[in-house]
Amino acid sequence: MLKRLWTRITSINVPLAAAAVFASGILHILATLATPMLTPTSAYGRLAGDLPENSMELLPDITPDTQPLPFMSSDARYAMCRFDTTDGAVSITAVLPDPGWVLALYSPAGDNFFTSVAGPGRRPEVSLLIVPGESAWRPAVQPDANLEGTALTLHANEGLAVLRAPDRGEAYSTRALAQLKRAKCHYRRTAAR
Repeated sequence: MLKRLWTRITSINVPLAAAAVFASGILHILATLATPMLTPTSAYGRLAGDLPENSMELLPDITPDTQPLPFMSSDARYAMCRFDTTDGAVSITAVLPDPGWVLALYSPAGDNFFTSVAGPGRRPEVSLLIVPGESAWRPAVQPDANLEGTALTLHANEGLAVLRAPDRGEAYSTRALAQLKRAKCHYRRTAAR
């Protein structure tokens, strides 16, 4: 029995087996890299029709039936803004009062080009000015002297602003909802540099 097993093992065409393993690896890498381009819609595409332009929208509680995107955390509350700088600069302001709060900006392709995370010793107020960029997406973070000291100017033509607040239970929900509703996303009337 061992002799028969040994003859089968030694009769394997080693170069052919190595080529099959190598080809399988290449195919796996190509499939992984092509997957984002083969999906029918991106997160931006799925949300673009549901979110008003340049207005912060408080999303309902995340449940299996009310998920705007797959894999959203049910232990958090969200507010989102679909921003578009075609008609001018967009101002985004939010307060991140406690650890776990996050404000993140995403390009239509899904690239995260800005994130502000609440933490001890950090200023809770976040003020951003998003101005049109020369290309579809070009991050260029710089302080804006026309706004408060924490304001930053970012170059982007369109994208999503996502404000995430951890759900810490009933005792904190009124305060968290008030902070989420207070977040603003709107056109800024004065011209930016």
